[in-house]
Amino acid sequence: MIKTNLNSRKIIGRNLNQSIILVLLIIVISLFATLINPRFIRVTNLINIFQQISVLGIIASGIGMLLISGEFDISVGSQVSLIGMILAMIIQKVGGLPEGSNPNGFNSSSIPLAIVVSCLVGIVLGFINGTTVIKSRAASFIITLGFSSIYKGLALLLSGGASFMLFGKFETVGRGRIMNYIPIAILFFIGVVVISHIILSYSKYGRYLYAIGGNKKAAYVSGINTDRMTLTAYVMVGLLNAVAALILISRVGSALATTGDAYTLDALAAVVVGGVAITGGEGSALSIFLGVVLIGLIGNALVIMNVNPYLRDVVIGLIIITAVTISRITSRRR
Repeated sequence: MIKTNLNSRKIIGRNLNQSIILVLLIIVISLFATLINPRFIRVTNLINIFQQISVLGIIASGIGMLLISGEFDISVGSQVSLIGMILAMIIQKVGGLPEGSNPNGFNSSSIPLAIVVSCLVGIVLGFINGTTVIKSRAASFIITLGFSSIYKGLALLLSGGASFMLFGKFETVGRGRIMNYIPIAILFFIGVVVISHIILSYSKYGRYLYAIGGNKKAAYVSGINTDRMTLTAYVMVGLLNAVAALILISRVGSALATTGDAYTLDALAAVVVGGVAITGGEGSALSIFLGVVLIGLIGNALVIMNVNPYLRDVVIGLIIITAVTISRITSRRR
């Protein structure tokens, strides 16, 4: 018991140090970007940044909790694309939206139906991923990489390569604002972060995730149902991917089979930069949140400084390599 408490204190201390470093990096990048272009620090731009990273933050929260348990999910981007495609198809087909023209007589009941189905699909995809990883006993990275290809193929089959337009009938979640000021998407993002923090910091389930990620065999021997905890984590990822898809499709107003593909790399970057150990057992909701903010600030800073937009992927890739390298070096010294 004493050893467990000491380990917990060490993890909390490392998480706090990581959060402090991330805050300092965010401040430095913000100051540098402001010196280059004073528009960066404007409240409207900061709100715009948080609105843009809302989808990323929701996805990263799910991946972060899963990675804390020592598992990967590389299919999140394809899941968002597939769920978004199903969402748009239901709204368009059931709602009676004609393709390529201004719609009349829209059936509004298609929206709640699409939302419920999308959430159910997300849960099912998470369940499929988790069950396959558990039953196969194969590396979750490889399994979910395969599922990423499957989900992307299904999205292409459903759409036939075409896009589904919503003609502005589903904008509230992604574009709506409270009192014409605070985007609703930000509230979803903050809500997910708060819930993630409560789960990881104050619940038995959160403690089990850390235990499984730290030492799965020891967790199993101590009486934790590791398979059930892992499956629940995958289902949670799928559900959060569905929420992210709702916001994303609502914001862009249409769905393509590749709409969410880019979020896999960005979410993984945010989680790793946020201090979640790739071997599991370490990380916090706060550090994941700060990692998402850092990735969002970097992307916005590159745009506002008129840097070539294609350079962004290069920067994100370098960030992932650097963060993983530092993580491995520091873990060897412990």
